[in-house]
Amino acid sequence: MSKGGALQRNKFTVRHQKRSSASETNKMTPAQMARYLAFADPSQPKVKEMLAAVLMKDRNLVPEEEKVAEQKNLIGVLKATEARNRLRNTRLQYQNLRAQEINFLISFQRNAKGAVRLEVFLPPRKSLRKLADCMNTVQRSRIEEILEDETGEVYIRKP
Repeated sequence: MSKGGALQRNKFTVRHQKRSSASETNKMTPAQMARYLAFADPSQPKVKEMLAAVLMKDRNLVPEEEKVAEQKNLIGVLKATEARNRLRNTRLQYQNLRAQEINFLISFQRNAKGAVRLEVFLPPRKSLRKLADCMNTVQRSRIEEILEDETGEVYIRKP
């Protein structure tokens, strides 16, 4: 094998690159025009017109009963989506009100020890992701010292 043959096999050759002029496209049959416009830029007016004509033709072929059934199905889908959205909004509102109430309870504790304990056992928001440990060993030992109970038990909260 020669070096030139290997290079030619890897070359990309473009076929059918000639562009049709406006007069040539006007002479095409509808099938040829559809094939030509299928690979044209969709933002061109002729392509938009062809796509709209195809959609309208397909829509006119559908019987009236199927159109009514499709509209009812679409209305059902929209109502289901609205119901899901209302449920989601209600759930978010409940979670926000719950978090506000728990923050209020935490802030009105008599001392910091009670507030930290309440926050450990009753977090304002349910955390779905695992949080990284943001304290060093000195800070952690200080918090464990604060949380140490009179009986000597330590409540260690591992993140």
